[in-house]
Amino acid sequence: MATSINQLETTLDGWLSWFRFRQMVNWAGRGLTLGLMIAFGFAVVARLKAVFSLEQLIQIAVVAGLLGFAWGAIVALAWPYSRLTAARYFDLQFDLGERTSTAFELARQKINAPVWWVDQQLADSVEAARSVNPRSQLPIRMSRIEILSLLLALALVAASLALPNEQFAVLAQQQAVKEEIAEQVEQLEAIRDTIEDNPALSDDQKEELTKPLNEAIEQLQNPDLTQEQAVSVLSQSEVQLQELADQSILEQAQALQSAGEGLSQNEQTQALGEALQNGDLTGAATALSNLDLSQMTPAEQQQLAQTLEQAAQDLQATNPELAEQLQQAATALQNGDAQAAQAALDAAASTLAQTASQVAQAQAASTAAGQVGDGRQQVAQAGSGQQGQQGQGQGQGQQGQGQGQGQGQGQGQGQGQGQGQGQGQGQGQGQGQGSNNAGSGEGTGETQGGEAPNSPGNANGPNDGGTSSYEPIYSPYRIGGSGGPEVNLPGTGDPGSEIVGEGPSRPPTDGSSHVPYSEVYNQYNQAAQHAMDEPDTPTTLKPVIKEYFSSLEP
Repeated sequence: MATSINQLETTLDGWLSWFRFRQMVNWAGRGLTLGLMIAFGFAVVARLKAVFSLEQLIQIAVVAGLLGFAWGAIVALAWPYSRLTAARYFDLQFDLGERTSTAFELARQKINAPVWWVDQQLADSVEAARSVNPRSQLPIRMSRIEILSLLLALALVAASLALPNEQFAVLAQQQAVKEEIAEQVEQLEAIRDTIEDNPALSDDQKEELTKPLNEAIEQLQNPDLTQEQAVSVLSQSEVQLQELADQSILEQAQALQSAGEGLSQNEQTQALGEALQNGDLTGAATALSNLDLSQMTPAEQQQLAQTLEQAAQDLQATNPELAEQLQQAATALQNGDAQAAQAALDAAASTLAQTASQVAQAQAASTAAGQVGDGRQQVAQAGSGQQGQQGQGQGQGQQGQGQGQGQGQGQGQGQGQGQGQGQGQGQGQGQGQGSNNAGSGEGTGETQGGEAPNSPGNANGPNDGGTSSYEPIYSPYRIGGSGGPEVNLPGTGDPGSEIVGEGPSRPPTDGSSHVPYSEVYNQYNQAAQHAMDEPDTPTTLKPVIKEYFSSLEP
């Protein structure tokens, strides 16, 4: 009896193994279908909202399909079956007339029967089991509905990935904006490090300069920040830095640089002049304090007086305090009062040292503002496909040059994105202007003006402290606004007929009318905003339009 039951158990285990494999195939297919339908759900969501890219959806489809396939296979293989339950199932499938299940019940003594009858029952069950071919009687087969479901899931996923999806472009733009914002955070940190490593700045100046940078970095690190918000953050930081770039201080630096040429011609003030020409105001203050009048002959003192007097005249317009001290020294030397002259020179050295500190702060703020302005443009145009054009525009915008002689002025127009640096020669002023009224440079003497004061980058406003006169624009259809009274002129209205009435005896000169652009800006801006709300407006152009009207805002 023991031999028969062992044989029957071995046969039953073989049937069960095939059954599990069959179930594994069927359930793996069902799991694959389920995984593909889940992937299709993600694809539907991706068409309603910009949350997944095409690459991510493909990865989701592959992963979901594999997980579904593996889940179905594992569940089928791991599902528990008892031998008695399996025996009853196979008796029905193989038409064994309950032989196998009865044999197991007899072997486990669940049925009281004579021993000889049990032996015969087991032998009959073993013999009947040998004639069973489970692979032919339990073939691997999927129902039609399962096959159609799998094919439908595959088709839906393939179609959702192949058909164009506008959200992909939106997501790509959002990703480009996030990457650009991250780059700008790194750029701001680099600017901050440069300021902190500047030995010419005091601790208070460093703290004042890095405060807007730290605030911008903190706000830009917000993961939910939109493109418009990031542009606003950078604009605010740029404006704060421009306010620290005092225009008058930068003009003083240029005037000192120009005055250094005359001072360098005198042997006694050569070191002072060369330091001023090189922009080393701290070294110039040291050189000025080191002048020892007691070591000079009366002739050298008189020559020094002339040089100091000329320098005072050059600095009178930009730095009257320093000019007055230099004039006092020159007058004392001309009067032969070396002691008073020495005191005036020491006071001038102290004033020059203070100016050096102020200039260092203004130049650092001007440079930082320009870099922040460049970053603001990069963020504003991120995702619009115009970053390359912007780089070219900036290169052109920084080529504005002006040359002047006497009190004349020259202007050069830059075709960039509002980026301009000016260079001047002679005693005139040169201005390089970009499309956003941002960027000007001034120079005096034979030196070229350095970086454009108060506008090294692109500013969203005027360069003279926040005020600027408007430029009239031609607006033929908006004169007087809308809703005004209608006026009917006398006459027949026929072509060529004469209109009789009173009017100005002198006709207008050019037939055109001009109104301040600030009075029509809101109307044009509202029209643009309304147009962007239309579904036909390309998504990639919306940030460009917003940036354009932001730059024109009064």
